[in-house]
Amino acid sequence: MLHGWSMHIAVWHHLSENLAQHFTLHLVDLPGHGYSEWQDNGFELDTLIDNLAEQLPQSAHWLGWSLGGLISIAFATKFAKRVQKLILLAATPCFVKTQNWDYAMEPSIFNAFAENLDVNQQDTLQRFLMLQARGSAHSKDTIRQLAEQLALETPATSQALKAGLSVLIESDLRDEFAGLRCPTKVILGERDTLIPVAVSADLHNLNSKSDVTVIAKAGHAPFISHYLECQKQIEQFLNDK
Repeated sequence: MLHGWSMHIAVWHHLSENLAQHFTLHLVDLPGHGYSEWQDNGFELDTLIDNLAEQLPQSAHWLGWSLGGLISIAFATKFAKRVQKLILLAATPCFVKTQNWDYAMEPSIFNAFAENLDVNQQDTLQRFLMLQARGSAHSKDTIRQLAEQLALETPATSQALKAGLSVLIESDLRDEFAGLRCPTKVILGERDTLIPVAVSADLHNLNSKSDVTVIAKAGHAPFISHYLECQKQIEQFLNDK
């Protein structure tokens, strides 16, 4: 399970407790997040993927939320035989608008986050938490839980935050998503303001075998606001023979 930008493994709190009753979980702190130390070039995708390959099981299901989803796509592309099934939770292969990819964020929004990190890191993180929860039927509770989980561990380093944003801004893994060979499920929030649910059709056009599920009234963190529904979707997909 790979978390999203600025977070760490504690964000999986409710979902991981439930999934652990049926699965062996490997919760990953990305470089410079939580208990994972920062190293130069820690978010250079090839280096990151190779480092994950050294530490994680030879065969497993992969679940990535947001930024963690991008990284999971890259891993499943390079180490296809090691990924049994892939779940992208509020994640797509390209987070910013570009040619023939309209249902995504304006690059200027992520660039503004990157610039503001140098001015006020805490304020930038708080605004990003609000963006993730916006639209959810339980937005206040989602913001509170995200903020609480963010405070439980050592905050991400500034280098890691900048590097992670660069991955979100610069990565376009549409070709990689189209070429995935493992069964793939995408879980989106109906009210996600980071990833418009209208991207569902584009995802299907890229990879017709991918299964897209939309959770009603959820925002960018459906595993918090609607964790029982997320658990249901995840377990059904993983248990499907």
